[in-house]
Amino acid sequence: MSHDISTNPKHCKVFLLGTSALVCLALSAPVMADDFVITGSNNSTNGTGTKNGGAAADIAANAINGGHTVSLGIALTTTGTNVGIKTTNNNTEAQGNTVTVTGTGSITAEGVRGYGIYNVGAFNTTTVSGRITPGNDDYAHGIVNVGASNTATISGSITTLGTSAHGIVNVGASNTTTISGSITTGGGNATGIYNNGAFNETTVSGSIETGATEASGIRNYGDDNETTLSGSIETEGTNATGIYNNGAFNETTVSGSIETGGTGASGIRNYGDDNKITISGTVKATGAKSAALNNRKGSGNSFTLDEGAIIIGDILARDASGTNFDATNSKLIFNLGASTSYAYSVSGKGEVTSSDSAGRWTFSDLDGRTQGVSILEGADASVCDTTITGAGNDTCNLVTAVGNGNTEAQYELQFGMNSSMIGSLSLGNNTAAPVEVMSFVQTPQSNAWAKIYGGSSKRAVSATQSSFDSSNRGLTIGTPVAINDTLNVDLVFNTSRTSLDIGSTKDQEITANSYNVGAVLRDLAPASGWGVDAYGFVGRNSYDGKRKVMNNQETTGSETVTASYSGTEVLVGVNAQYSQAINETLNFIGGVNASLSNEKIGAYSESKYYSWDARTLTQVAGGVTAGLEYHKDAFTSFATLGLQRSSLQKGKTAGYTNNGTAGSHTDTSGAATYASATVGFNYAADDSMNITGTAGMSRASGGISGSSVSLSANWTF
Repeated sequence: MSHDISTNPKHCKVFLLGTSALVCLALSAPVMADDFVITGSNNSTNGTGTKNGGAAADIAANAINGGHTVSLGIALTTTGTNVGIKTTNNNTEAQGNTVTVTGTGSITAEGVRGYGIYNVGAFNTTTVSGRITPGNDDYAHGIVNVGASNTATISGSITTLGTSAHGIVNVGASNTTTISGSITTGGGNATGIYNNGAFNETTVSGSIETGATEASGIRNYGDDNETTLSGSIETEGTNATGIYNNGAFNETTVSGSIETGGTGASGIRNYGDDNKITISGTVKATGAKSAALNNRKGSGNSFTLDEGAIIIGDILARDASGTNFDATNSKLIFNLGASTSYAYSVSGKGEVTSSDSAGRWTFSDLDGRTQGVSILEGADASVCDTTITGAGNDTCNLVTAVGNGNTEAQYELQFGMNSSMIGSLSLGNNTAAPVEVMSFVQTPQSNAWAKIYGGSSKRAVSATQSSFDSSNRGLTIGTPVAINDTLNVDLVFNTSRTSLDIGSTKDQEITANSYNVGAVLRDLAPASGWGVDAYGFVGRNSYDGKRKVMNNQETTGSETVTASYSGTEVLVGVNAQYSQAINETLNFIGGVNASLSNEKIGAYSESKYYSWDARTLTQVAGGVTAGLEYHKDAFTSFATLGLQRSSLQKGKTAGYTNNGTAGSHTDTSGAATYASATVGFNYAADDSMNITGTAGMSRASGGISGSSVSLSANWTF
């Protein structure tokens, strides 16, 4: 005799043996996936609701036991030690449960260990866009996952108030937690996200706030956990920690912010071996006896400061006098960008030596700059806090490096200023100036004239160069001087102002004021069919520099140092332009140009940290243009395309002194090819006045782009 096998895993298959013996064998069978919808609250786990669309009834605490889904869109309340929602399974992927708390749903679980959601087993998925609010009791966690490969996604909020009441607890390996909402804890030793296991992945693009003693934003107890913070963590309590890694080979990436305000607190604390922290955001510790970055115990723990990192507070490696609680072989790695300067005070026992690494640091700069490392003494050493409990630190190192932004951008700054001025000279009778050219003038320069111009350029960041963003404006005035019947000369005065921002966060700002006097020799080959002009200028460039220096002891994470310096420049060049009629109203126009500039820049210093040697830059440039010109009556319009090549022949290397250590930087590029397009017009207003306007765009190798506009007038008094 036999019976059908149901989907109940405890159903028996019954066999008749002989005449009387019955044997019941429990056979495993596929579990049916049930859909639970919680529709009411009865103060017990899972409340009341429907199963697979059936009639509403109490949902037993063990009913969601493998491969099921449960959704909550109402306010669920439990009392006593009951959790809000509980699931179990047999740790297979097929039996993972899915729990969803919608935006209209909420869980309030009161009592000791009254968890909001409690998943026992593996491969469970929890999504919360509503609210979870356990009561004021101890260990009343928001979500607890006991098992492996569980996933929790929170876009809503979790708030706990009790002692050791964590927002999310993962006990097991390979759990994934993503927070775009908020977690708030109010009790002592309460952690926003608590991972107890290995290979757990935690991502916060939302916020975590804690407010009591020993509380932490994120704690990793175990090895190989990965934590990514693009949101924010704020703690206020004594001995609180933003992120606490207690284990080995944990990797933490911070592009958001961590702020701690309590006594003895740490922004990031490592308690284990070979933990790697990479920071491009902000880590701030403002409480007494606190540290922003704290290697508490273990060997080989490293902090890497990427571009954009802001550290406020002590940087500490602990030395507990030979006990097992030393932090050894600590590493502080700077990758802030070649344009960024820094002056960080680092606490411990100094640099690593061949015989001692306890409480000591190894410093390095991935941008290839020469670091200055010195020991601060006397009053200067007080910036490092030697009163931090158990730290054992007695040495304060000042670690500095100077940004190379001014070295990398000086030749582009010089080329931009010179090109703009050359463009304002209205060279040739019917033509365009070099690549940055901003004007064409359609009449011989027999009258007094003036031109105002402006433009901007920028360079994208690359592996070898800093980004920059510049703008310039200027005025050029010329008047003809009679020399003889065959030589036409304009005496010219030019003044310009250029602003240059270096680095994506404006690590360095340079303002240049330029004053030039010179002459333009017009129409040197009148019988050749070409308009050939030559020019020569002498000028003085005055520079005001403002440099941001990253400094972990400043309340903003940086300080500003200034410098003033100047340069004397000689500029000469030639421009030949050609025009050929195509028909009565259309001309082909084209030309070639070349220039040579030489600027001697004096030595200067930037506060107590940095000084720069004198430097001479010699630059050559040359190019070609071609285009069309349309003219009818008093109106002329034109459009040209051009190529220009600039090359720095001398001055690629700049020497400097960084905190007493001599160094140098070489600009590896020193050359660029520019492609430009320019359009404009000329209007003869009357017999004594001509007005010209232009607009242009340029692109160059190395990620440089620019734009320009100008307006000029040529008139007879």
